[in-house]
Amino acid sequence: MRAILRGARLILHLCSGVALVLLLAVDLSGRIEPERLTRWWNTRLLKILNVRVRVRGQPLQGPQLIVCNHISWLDISVIASSELTRFVSKAEVGSWPIAGWLANAAGTFYIRRGAGGTKQLIQALAAHLRQDGSAMLFPEGTTTDGGAMLKFQPRLFAAAIDSGSPVQPLALRYGRAANGENIAAFIGEQTLTNNLARLLRERELTVELTYCAPIQPQGGQDRDALAQAAQKAIGAIVAPEAPPAARDVEKRESLAA
Repeated sequence: MRAILRGARLILHLCSGVALVLLLAVDLSGRIEPERLTRWWNTRLLKILNVRVRVRGQPLQGPQLIVCNHISWLDISVIASSELTRFVSKAEVGSWPIAGWLANAAGTFYIRRGAGGTKQLIQALAAHLRQDGSAMLFPEGTTTDGGAMLKFQPRLFAAAIDSGSPVQPLALRYGRAANGENIAAFIGEQTLTNNLARLLRERELTVELTYCAPIQPQGGQDRDALAQAAQKAIGAIVAPEAPPAARDVEKRESLAA
């Protein structure tokens, strides 16, 4: 019964998301801030799923490149409920029904394959940061079970260096279900439907969002060193006993790589 009632509320909430997409489309004045609507919508989504977010640490103000370990499609909602930011996602997401519409309306930056794709994205991110914007990415490029981390891909850290903006590492840790299962992790052969069904049935899920100390790019510091520093900060919280570049964790392609 819990899953049915939540499912009905979720359907209504998805409809409200489509309405917000249309609202942004007709807002020719540009007065409506996509980041604020994104925060409202994702905060409501977490309430429907009864996901409790516990925030630790001090958020950074001003332009910043936010980076975080990646466990679930829920990561986006957890971060969006706490930060006025735009996300970086794989290009395929933009063509998805509903999820793609919401991502497009939220001003998502897309990683496009092919020559020059990464360079153009770095330029777009750097320009956004110079305009006092905030951007968020998952440097692992895929999800894990949360017990270890994959090596952070350094390429997009160049946007922080080019714009002189700080990097804000965030660490995510999900609690377990009542039966001890790790239901938040979106890995293996799971489908989004199966993962969502498990979340709808669970009474409550907790997640801890920790703000690590921000990292200001130093003169001569390259993107590899910046990525390693961010991974070390996050790893000290989510996987203090695991090798920083563990590669043997079970993984799958993320919804928001």
